[in-house]
Amino acid sequence: MSRLKNASQGFLLAWQFFSFIPIKKQLDMNKSSITWMYASLPLVGLVIGAMISCGAYLLVSYSDISNLLLSILLVIGMVIFTGGLHLDGFIDMCDAFFSYGDKDKRLQVLDDPRTGAFGVLGIVSLLLLKLGFVYETLAQGQLAMLVYIVIIPYIARIGMLVYFVTMNTSKQTGLAAYFKEQVVRKQLIIYSAVLFTLLSAALIYTGIYSFFILVAIMLAVVVIYRKWSYRNFGGMSGDLLGALGESLEVVLWLTVLLCI
Repeated sequence: MSRLKNASQGFLLAWQFFSFIPIKKQLDMNKSSITWMYASLPLVGLVIGAMISCGAYLLVSYSDISNLLLSILLVIGMVIFTGGLHLDGFIDMCDAFFSYGDKDKRLQVLDDPRTGAFGVLGIVSLLLLKLGFVYETLAQGQLAMLVYIVIIPYIARIGMLVYFVTMNTSKQTGLAAYFKEQVVRKQLIIYSAVLFTLLSAALIYTGIYSFFILVAIMLAVVVIYRKWSYRNFGGMSGDLLGALGESLEVVLWLTVLLCI
């Protein structure tokens, strides 16, 4: 019973920390529930993608919405459902990386709540790229492409989870360091592997084999991003984790456009 309670608490914690949806409930934060919170991260992406996809399906089915307007609404929907949390991390990452300082200087900029010019330029470029890739993908067939609205946020968060599990934090303070210390790594890997296997089996059953192409691309990006993080920041932080999630979604949309 306690394991089930911790799993449900962790799932709700994942919504509290990784989405804009308010969970107005006092939740226990212990090692087990925090472990389940991170294990539930891909599920949050899957549910967010499913809700956005349902909205897109209704618009396509019952209106003459253009691909451009639909793409804009989809990108805005992705921002709203995450509360802009990952975008904020991407902004901070851009400001820190393009400060051209050493690791300590970059970590200082990463912690600075102010937004600089490089952060603004970075986020504008990211959103324009995502909008363009989504638009071009939808142009190949609106309804056929809706499935990727569901699975891309899911795969991107699997990438975030892999990054979180395999990285050391760049500093010993902050939320990332706290959660990294609290998470039971072995349990997190087991829980995540079970959930991934079940959902992969469901996708195979429905014939969505392109899922595995996207997973392969995601893993390649995570490997590169890990090396880049260590070289430029000395490890992982919450901002870098969020920046990875946003970057992965753009890369995966590009993969769908070019290869699927």
